[in-house]
Amino acid sequence: MVNLPIRRMVLYKHGVGFFERFGSLGTASSVTLNFKKEEMNDVLKSLAVFPQGEGQVVSVSYETPEEKDEALKKAPLVLSDCKSWLDLLRSLRGCQVRLHIAGLEGNSGSERLVHASNSEVVVSGYMVGLNEVDDKPEQTLVAIMTAGSEADSSPNVRTYVLSQVRGLDIIDPQSGDDLRYVLDLSHSRENQRAVTLFLDRPHQELLVSYVAPTPTWRVSYRLVYTPDSLENSGSLASDVAPSTPGQLLIQGWGIVDNQLDEDLEDVSLTLIAGQPISFIYDLYTPRFVERPTVEDETRTVPGPVMFNAALLEKDIEVDFGDVALAALGDDELYAPEARTVLGAPRRKRMQRNLAKATKVQATGIARGELFQYDVGIPITIKRGQSAMVPILGATITSRKQHWFNAEKMPEHPVVTIVATNTTGLTLEQGPATVLEVDNYVGEAVLNFTPTEGEFFVPYAVDLGVRVLQEHATSEETAAIALGKGGYLVHDLWMLRQTTYQIENQNTYPISLVIEQRKLEGYNLVDTPGPMEQTAEFRRWQMPIASRQQTKFQVQERQKISRREQITNLDYQTLKTYLRNKFIDDTLFQQLEGVLQLHQQCYQLEQEIQDRCRQQERLSSEQEELTEKLRPLQRSGNEGELRQRFVSKIGTLEDERDRLQAEITTLKQQAHDLKQQLQQQLQQL
Repeated sequence: MVNLPIRRMVLYKHGVGFFERFGSLGTASSVTLNFKKEEMNDVLKSLAVFPQGEGQVVSVSYETPEEKDEALKKAPLVLSDCKSWLDLLRSLRGCQVRLHIAGLEGNSGSERLVHASNSEVVVSGYMVGLNEVDDKPEQTLVAIMTAGSEADSSPNVRTYVLSQVRGLDIIDPQSGDDLRYVLDLSHSRENQRAVTLFLDRPHQELLVSYVAPTPTWRVSYRLVYTPDSLENSGSLASDVAPSTPGQLLIQGWGIVDNQLDEDLEDVSLTLIAGQPISFIYDLYTPRFVERPTVEDETRTVPGPVMFNAALLEKDIEVDFGDVALAALGDDELYAPEARTVLGAPRRKRMQRNLAKATKVQATGIARGELFQYDVGIPITIKRGQSAMVPILGATITSRKQHWFNAEKMPEHPVVTIVATNTTGLTLEQGPATVLEVDNYVGEAVLNFTPTEGEFFVPYAVDLGVRVLQEHATSEETAAIALGKGGYLVHDLWMLRQTTYQIENQNTYPISLVIEQRKLEGYNLVDTPGPMEQTAEFRRWQMPIASRQQTKFQVQERQKISRREQITNLDYQTLKTYLRNKFIDDTLFQQLEGVLQLHQQCYQLEQEIQDRCRQQERLSSEQEELTEKLRPLQRSGNEGELRQRFVSKIGTLEDERDRLQAEITTLKQQAHDLKQQLQQQLQQL
């Protein structure tokens, strides 16, 4: 059987692998590869075959996507698990066969023409069927129609005891092919599908490549931090200030899994960092397109045409004064009573041994937006096992700091190693175990970092440093200006102040970095410029001496505008604006004149309303007198009373007319004042 082993494997972080198989076909001109059912869509999308000689690919065939049980039910021959012999004979009814029967055929006219013997009789003919006897399987007969003799060409049907049948030759080619199909289908694994590659000639070397789903490769790191002062002075790591630069030994291990149904032996391995676009496109499932039925005698439009959518900054130092940084370390924070005193020569030797303990065979190559690690030596991974391969080993410059971000860790900063990726390789995201010289000090996760990118390793919480936040907001008028339409426009500052109360209870100084989220629309004011900024955060760095409390404030402001109608102002408010120098004397006088006109208009409006109310009262009195007047007679005492009511109604009417004349005059005065007011507002 031809075998094309995997010779090259490229693994990606998003769960696919690129495989290359290579081998010789020998005398065969075809080769079968087995894939898992869930791999077929990717295989059909990416399969490429390259004969290395003169041969050419004729075709590629693959098994139906139908489940095995369903396919067996539809097969021309149905063979059960416990009666496959009987099922086969039943299925061959009408087919030309040849039976091999143990025994000697006699001349008797009996049904059982074969008697027990060491000889064998071969009978050819057409399968008629089986004659089964319930509860007596030993009496089951098989019937064969044979050709007649020369004297009598009529066909003969003979029966034989099934238990004496020792063999069966299927002469009918189609039936033989059907049996082979059923057996091949039964032999195939439920979750596997065979793909057969056919070439036009044998004796070819063949290279086959394809993409298939694979477990994503992972990476884990070992980080060893050594302060520079330790290297230079031979002192203990615990006697070094955390702000002192140091050296970071970084080792990276790629972790790969062999989930294939075969061993991987001497395979060239490449690991790709980055994320190319990849998707599953269903090519494996057959699709049947519904077509319209068109009758011969009619000519109609077959159907509507429809389309479906596809699925588819300059560094700024913050000066907080001279703070002496004593030569004290922070490993007392974690286990002050368990410190191991080792001399600097031994520590250096241990670090050098760690750096030499693993030989990194991988080389890195940038491929545009991707980065690949080529493992220098072939790897072997047994089926169902995994392996770790060293892909990175380098020593880079670093520094240790304390970082505080209340969103990530309230009240306490996180001890963080900061470094620039000068390894020449891209760092994939993965967990990291951190050692300080020879002590385990914590763990972290390295983010995806390209070459020359900065990365951070926050590995421990410093409980000896406490940072508390206080927030305050206020509003402050920045300026007042005239706006259109008789309005004053107030420019206001919305102020937000964050105060950090910092307390370092440790016996050693620290370098503290405060990280605060940017607020949209807010800018810094009366605050030192940040050390650096990101799209989301600002950062300030400051030294904090041992046993010291300090305070740091960040003040931000945002300008907003608010309109105020001039006519809604009062004299005292106007005086306040002048006193605070938001307006000058000229504008004050202009606005004062506007307010006086507005006040006069207001007073006129009040007088108009007062006279209108008087008119309404007079009208009510007139209505009451009119009601009293109606029932009175025009003569006698009632006539006198009636005359008095009529006289009073006339007096009231005269008063109403006088009030109406005053209202008309006042409205004209108010109209004139409003026009004058509007003119002054327009002049402003």
